[in-house]
Amino acid sequence: MMRIGLVVAILGALSAVASPADKKDPRETYSKDGWKLAWSEEFNGTGSPSREVWQPEVGFIRNHEPQYYTDMREENCTQKDGALVITARKETWPNADYGKQKSGWKYGIKEAKYTSADIVSKRSFLYGRIEVRAQMPGGHGAWPAIWTLGDCLRKPKEDPDYWNWPCCGEIDIVEIWGNNPCRVAACLHTSDKGWKQKANEHHKVTGGGDRRFDKAGEEPYNGFHTYTLDWYEDKLVMFYDGKRYGGANLARSDWPDGTNPFRKPHFLLLNLALGGYGNKVVDEDWTDPKTGKVVPAAKFPMEMKIDYVRYYTKGE
Repeated sequence: MMRIGLVVAILGALSAVASPADKKDPRETYSKDGWKLAWSEEFNGTGSPSREVWQPEVGFIRNHEPQYYTDMREENCTQKDGALVITARKETWPNADYGKQKSGWKYGIKEAKYTSADIVSKRSFLYGRIEVRAQMPGGHGAWPAIWTLGDCLRKPKEDPDYWNWPCCGEIDIVEIWGNNPCRVAACLHTSDKGWKQKANEHHKVTGGGDRRFDKAGEEPYNGFHTYTLDWYEDKLVMFYDGKRYGGANLARSDWPDGTNPFRKPHFLLLNLALGGYGNKVVDEDWTDPKTGKVVPAAKFPMEMKIDYVRYYTKGE
């Protein structure tokens, strides 16, 4: 889930690094042939999702985003009618980290104005197909995402196998900004020189892409749609309802020593954030004095629904 301060550079770089479709490679065309279901989460229960399978991120987490992620509170994260429903709400919520440190944006906010949820898979994945069927929110201010981070990020910082962001690798399978709700975007983030580099100094985008799906019935907020990541040892390909919108040649992410964070295990994140580039969260219609454009008020509550998460491997 790309950092807001880097978005302008990223959007400019994507056209240069996004993997073009190779019509000679059959993997560039969506197919169900040869894939074997290895694991799934169908969200057919009630209440919060299983803590044996998922763990929450709690608090103000990243990007100076205004929402506070609660600890699988059912008002923000619950199973209903065969789907996981992540709900962002406009409400006051105390920040448990307020004042714990003298510096850092997340420690200076006494109360949040919004709540939401972000859950992380306890299991990790390496290669194969990750498929998520979801319905996205369509309102201004929403920033839903389905994405992965390198498993090395979960290790203690003193562990020699710990890699910080972006060295750990990040695969944005999809993220959608509410000011452009039909634009389905993918992105790969890593470091250009190797592990334990300073995040912003060595950040590099090595793949991705985007595509608009704005025909009636195609829109991401109009019913459920399927987001697919096909992950091979040499490339990634992303599909929306079987239509390609992103990809990457993994060789672009090789470090000088040959290490590649996208050839190591990753865990999955499902979250509904707020904000993002050009996606201002306002409580009432607001006119930008620089452009004269009206930014419509965000409408709460807003929901991101996940029907299922399925992981496939190549069958014999």
